[in-house]
Amino acid sequence: MGNSDVTIMRGEEIVAVIHWRWVERSTLTMNGRTTKIGEVFPRPKKMSLSREYTMPDGYKFRWKGMYKVYAVNSETGINVATYYQNPLYLVNKKKSTLDIAEGTSTELTDALVVTWAIYEKKVRDWRRSRWHAHGGGP
Repeated sequence: MGNSDVTIMRGEEIVAVIHWRWVERSTLTMNGRTTKIGEVFPRPKKMSLSREYTMPDGYKFRWKGMYKVYAVNSETGINVATYYQNPLYLVNKKKSTLDIAEGTSTELTDALVVTWAIYEKKVRDWRRSRWHAHGGGP
């Protein structure tokens, strides 16, 4: 579990690079700026698992959930994206999917994909740490 970079692309265009760091704070490079993930995608409450992202135009959405992962408009609570994970991916060929609301702008779609990648890793790490804490695993 060392340092790694994840590049998110739309076609041939780089949308963002997530710089995962083991010791120092992980960062996100998007729209020409590199920022600590905790600053650009903070928890709305200290003990909350959810994370909120603010678009350049002020629109805010929040990723929520641990086993059912979804994003909602922070003001209205309306669902804007849902991640359908296939827990049996090793057994069958059905793929996990990220379903984004129809009519969503390219900019919002890019932000949803990038923040989903960050949120899903954070949730996966949290699930893994809970599993190990309760006697599961080596």
